[in-house]
Amino acid sequence: MLALAIALGACNEPVFYIISVEPPIADPLIGGSPANFAVYNNEVYTASGRRIYSYDANKWKLISSQPGGRIVTLAATGSYLYAFCLQDSGGNTNINLRRYSSSGGWDDVTGDTGGYNMLQSVYAANDKVFIGAQNKDSYFIILYIDEALDLEFKALTQGGTKEEPVGMLCGVAFDSLNSNYYLCTRSDTIYVADENLTDIQPKKIEGVNFTGIINLEIDDFIVAISRSGDLYNVKAISDEKDTSDLKISIGNNRHSTGALAVWHEADGTPRLLLAGRQDRLDYTVDSGYTYGYMELELDSAGIKADMDFIEPGKASPSSVADYERYVSTLGKYPVNHIFQAPAQTDPNMTLFASTQKNGVWSYKERNGIPQWNAEE
Repeated sequence: MLALAIALGACNEPVFYIISVEPPIADPLIGGSPANFAVYNNEVYTASGRRIYSYDANKWKLISSQPGGRIVTLAATGSYLYAFCLQDSGGNTNINLRRYSSSGGWDDVTGDTGGYNMLQSVYAANDKVFIGAQNKDSYFIILYIDEALDLEFKALTQGGTKEEPVGMLCGVAFDSLNSNYYLCTRSDTIYVADENLTDIQPKKIEGVNFTGIINLEIDDFIVAISRSGDLYNVKAISDEKDTSDLKISIGNNRHSTGALAVWHEADGTPRLLLAGRQDRLDYTVDSGYTYGYMELELDSAGIKADMDFIEPGKASPSSVADYERYVSTLGKYPVNHIFQAPAQTDPNMTLFASTQKNGVWSYKERNGIPQWNAEE
């Protein structure tokens, strides 16, 4: 019995060490299932429930004017902060998109949606706003707002029918070199639109279900990630031949949550692509502990050659200093959104995460130790 106990103890030593470095988890200031992060007027914004918070000078605070309703997601341009809200009225749930300016408070965004009145998602890029919307028959379309012209909805995509289905909008990236917008849908299609939004073309990869898209900020290298965790070079998607698969994946049958962010060094150089992952949907002996996010090293060409996603802290460069401490904290929780504060807002360029149900977390020094923990 003694020999067996010693053997079991030796096998579980790494597990015991991980437990030993786990810090007490703080009670989050912004709890629940927070929204994404957006930057407006050099402040970072996020929301949870019916409250929107702003972050500046290393401190979160409630904003003085709230939009009303439960906030689902945020987006920002140079002129406005947009909030997608669910508002209960007379027993019905109304879905509204509201916009905020620091000088004028909140007002509704209106316009002809063509019957696609159930708004589902909102994203902003290059001072244009894109909205995923659904009709009563559960078909989707993409709307947009061009602030330079007016502030009303306009239809961007055609279709949205059984014959021409459009997936729900799940991300937008702008390519400043070619002045194109790339609109990622939760389907097998990414739409490419010119700067004036007068020409839009679908680019499709059969059998792929995209969950997110991002500009790596290196020569406008744009990548998209699929639900299965595979990474694609968006500009290489072609109707003639698919050369877009980068042969890079989160791996081990883990899934992508769609959370994507570029992590920068202190001098502003993009060094890592961060991608949120979800544990296996089927239970196995090694599942249940691998959530959080993964890291992919970047260089001046975009993605560094012969690199793959690895767990934070296992190699340099990394967004964390200690792998075991990462595993025992954020690594245990699903991450819906991840974001690094810009230097002009936060000189420390703090890394934040919106967890699925455990509030907003951040990576910073606490009690003399850099660690992931809930924001207090």
